[in-house]
Amino acid sequence: MTEGKGEEEYDRRRAAAVRRKRMLFYGDRIVACVLPLIGWQLLSDNWVGGKWISSPLGVAERLVSMAEDGSLQMHTWQTLQEALLGLALGMLLGVVIGVVLGLSRRLSDAIDPIIMGFYSLPRVSLAPLFIIWLGIGLLAKVALVASVVLFVVLFNVREGMRTIDRDIIEAFRSMNASRAAMLRHVVIPSLVPWIFASVRIGIGMAMIGAVVAELIGSSRGLGWYVMRSTGTYDMTGSITALVVLMILAMIFNWMLSVVEARALRWRRHSDVGLGG
Repeated sequence: MTEGKGEEEYDRRRAAAVRRKRMLFYGDRIVACVLPLIGWQLLSDNWVGGKWISSPLGVAERLVSMAEDGSLQMHTWQTLQEALLGLALGMLLGVVIGVVLGLSRRLSDAIDPIIMGFYSLPRVSLAPLFIIWLGIGLLAKVALVASVVLFVVLFNVREGMRTIDRDIIEAFRSMNASRAAMLRHVVIPSLVPWIFASVRIGIGMAMIGAVVAELIGSSRGLGWYVMRSTGTYDMTGSITALVVLMILAMIFNWMLSVVEARALRWRRHSDVGLGG
């Protein structure tokens, strides 16, 4: 009986500790968001001036007015289409090419200078070519975003293929495992963390690629709105579009964290806490 009460008391204390830790976590995040906003408002009101940096209140008012007239939804949807489609295409190509190069070290070494040459090209310089080849519509922007994301995924997947434990592969071969079984039980689980890391980096790069494409040739989108607002010295409009881009990136990273936590639950047992 005493042992049962002791276990219940331990469970209560553990639950209370988890709640306190969760409250501290969210409290820290709220403070980290609120303090910069307060500082920004003070700078706008007292030192720098809203003409140069706008203000949080001005941005909030612009967001409301844009949502009411529908322009916020239109520009956001345009940029989202370009970023998400380009991210998906870049991920697909990057994973396929990365796996192929990871399976063949000889092929990888042979074309590595070519890959690095294309990787070193500034993507902005490719945008006019995509527009000439594919037109000024959605396809050209998706291609530019995919070219930005492709190499990050390719390098991560190729490195992930090279870090697969060879002893595990030899063990599967000794059991006469099929290629499909080896792919399912060895290759894919080993690549999943690398792919998630690629997506996390790729989200920001996809947003950058979409905005760059819109700056060069577009009639709508958050990047186009930044360019138009800056051209008319409308700092509130420019910063509003940038804030929306930040919010989108934060939402996608949060969604990715949720999916990653569920997909990689097995890592919780092997991760080592370093304090804090």
